[in-house]
Amino acid sequence: MDVDRFRGLIAIQQRIAAGNGALGDVLQAIVDERSVMPHANGIVIELRDADQLYYAAASGASADLLGLRLPLNASLSGMSILTGQPLQCDDSESDSRVNRVACRRVGLRSMIVVPIPHDGQTVGVLKYHAPLPSAFSEEDMLVAHLLVGPIAVGFSKLAEADAQKASAELRKIVLLKEQFVSSVNHELRTPLTSISGALTLLTSGAVELPETAAPLVEIAARNAKRLKRLVDDLLDLDRIEGGKLEYIIEQTDLCALLLDVVEQTSPFAAETGVRLTLDTPRRPIMAMTDGDRLFQVVANLISNAAKFSPTGSTVQIFLLPSSDHVRIRVVDEGPGIPTDFRPRLFDRFSQSPHTQGLTKMPGTGLGLAISKAIIENLGGRLTLDETYFTGAAFEIMLPLRAPALRQDAA
Repeated sequence: MDVDRFRGLIAIQQRIAAGNGALGDVLQAIVDERSVMPHANGIVIELRDADQLYYAAASGASADLLGLRLPLNASLSGMSILTGQPLQCDDSESDSRVNRVACRRVGLRSMIVVPIPHDGQTVGVLKYHAPLPSAFSEEDMLVAHLLVGPIAVGFSKLAEADAQKASAELRKIVLLKEQFVSSVNHELRTPLTSISGALTLLTSGAVELPETAAPLVEIAARNAKRLKRLVDDLLDLDRIEGGKLEYIIEQTDLCALLLDVVEQTSPFAAETGVRLTLDTPRRPIMAMTDGDRLFQVVANLISNAAKFSPTGSTVQIFLLPSSDHVRIRVVDEGPGIPTDFRPRLFDRFSQSPHTQGLTKMPGTGLGLAISKAIIENLGGRLTLDETYFTGAAFEIMLPLRAPALRQDAA
């Protein structure tokens, strides 16, 4: 190989080493050094962007095309990226794979295209083109292969820099989240509890109110409860994500627990005009679980069922034991869950448009996400019965033995 070509390769390496390793600097160093391919009248580095290629660096006859975008499947470069193979065109006037008009525009009659690998993919190509047919030899192709190495290293440095930046941004986000949760807990939850308690006292009849004030106080009390519920749900969600939600596993009589849930949610169901029924075995069904957390989940399912059920309907709660697990089933006669919404049912802040106007008791959109996380941490599953269409049927499957709490649980 000609000594000038060796000098050109060394010059590229020295220029890259003297820089900071930024990808753009690497690309420019390669296209600027014409001595490694003296018979070429243009050098281009094309990078992939989805289904397109763009000219990321260029010199010679193609310098004015910097930034040009082309469809991935409309050029020899695109074919090299899609196949991962180096390609060569000896004469653009007779090669059907190339755009003859575009080649004439830059005085191109022959070219070599070498793919740039990174992380198991082909991210672009290094292309040399010449004004004469059959201008490139096997030696030229080997030289071009040597030059894609530094480009691949540049991509690795770029990925490393992006990862470091993302990590720093993530740390900032986590800190902001912790500060937000602390503010919610100390600056919002405490006064809300006092406000909600005072409004509940006013609406209970303990204090006589003017006739015009009563409905306004009722609205304020309802919205204070809603806001307090949102704050409590946000705090619960944060504890779950941070593995700080406490679980106390002990022998629990599930029949007694469900009876307690029904008794405590019956007043709410009565407000919506819905009746609750409970079907459990006559003997105690004992499980090693967290009774308070299970109570929270079942109460949420019953409240949702009552909230979206028509007046005069019934919400049924079943306890169905087997040898090593138990199923708790909550069934309502409401509108059911639309098929297209079911994949998002347990997502945070997910509320189906079909429920709008069905209730004056809006929720936070967090209850099901929290309930699912709690049940999974207790070793069980919370699912929607996809075969039930005359309403909605949610089912908790819970082991009777003590669960092995997940690592993200306290």
